[in-house]
Amino acid sequence: WITQGRMAEVAMVVDENLSGTRVVKSFAAEAEQIALLSRAAQRLRWSATALVDARARFNPLIEALPRLGMATILLYGGWLAIEERIGIGALLAFSSYVIMIAVPFRMLGFVLLQAQRAAASSRRIFEILDEVPAVAERPGARHLLDPAGRVEFRGVRFAYPGADSDAPPVLDGFDLVVEPGEIVAIVGRTGCGKTTIARLLCRFYDVDAGAVLVDGNDVRDLTLASLRHHANQVTDEPFLFSESIRDNIAFGRPDAPLDDVVRAAGAAQAHGFVGELADGYDEVVGERGYTLSGGQRQRIALARSLLANPRILVLDDATSAVDVQVEEDIHGALRDLLADRTTIVIAHRLSTIALADRVVLLEGGSVAASGTHAELLAVEPRYAAILASGDDGHGGNGAS
Repeated sequence: WITQGRMAEVAMVVDENLSGTRVVKSFAAEAEQIALLSRAAQRLRWSATALVDARARFNPLIEALPRLGMATILLYGGWLAIEERIGIGALLAFSSYVIMIAVPFRMLGFVLLQAQRAAASSRRIFEILDEVPAVAERPGARHLLDPAGRVEFRGVRFAYPGADSDAPPVLDGFDLVVEPGEIVAIVGRTGCGKTTIARLLCRFYDVDAGAVLVDGNDVRDLTLASLRHHANQVTDEPFLFSESIRDNIAFGRPDAPLDDVVRAAGAAQAHGFVGELADGYDEVVGERGYTLSGGQRQRIALARSLLANPRILVLDDATSAVDVQVEEDIHGALRDLLADRTTIVIAHRLSTIALADRVVLLEGGSVAASGTHAELLAVEPRYAAILASGDDGHGGNGAS
């Protein structure tokens, strides 16, 4: 099992360097990463050498035992045959039996080695299979059918699992109601809990206290599939599969006709650059979509969510990597598309805030102020300070 662990370590280093090639090259860190891989490979070599050494000690014995058995039978059996205590037929029979079991006996060492590897692999697999999901459906969970889209956070308190017990919770006493069809922008400094709100709504985590409700239903009482079908999140770092652009956009609706895919791409301002690709919508984007730019990946992800047509949409810095002109075009198309759905916008740019009917300022884990952009700008200096500083949450920590 030690060798298996070393092999996993080498595989992890290789995978990280292949995935992070641009970062490695940007910092000219090739030599350091080669040294890191060399050290991992050296540890694997030591473990493999120890394993080979152990096999070398036992294999000669395993190979010799059948031959010693044959020699013993021939010597002792031959003497018994000469003394006429057994017949020649009995001697030949015993000799045949030894020959028949020789190969399986030699295979015993190989089987033991494979059993050891299987035990190590199964141990790692069962560590995952035995992991209890932090979020699970309750018995008798209900399906969320055709929701109006009213979202309510009621006295929510939440801290991420494993967080420092002395640290304040990410959200504490958080109350917010978003009415059906309303567009609400959430603004706050990095780490104030904006992204956490989206994760709790889609129930990637459960609240520590309070409740998150959709149309008056506690999300913990709803089936996960139905909740996430009607509540969809678009993040600033979307994941794309190594498939065609069409397949990525139609991920939530695999049976969607091409016309619907093109319409969604058009709304997300993706149709233009897709049309310039050699294979158009059949272009394979590569692993994690790295053949596309960050802004292009974001537009594909936005098109994917628009095609799925959720009743509740969360845009978490969903256009942070696109240029200002493209973002304005996206917002122009979104104004009509968002008119009949509840939308929560994790705001990063002033142009994004302009989409909202209402702006909520998040501070200290709760709502510090709420109103239109103009109202908050006039009466709330903390809001004006955040906009002026540019620290409106485009950060990378988990509680953003």
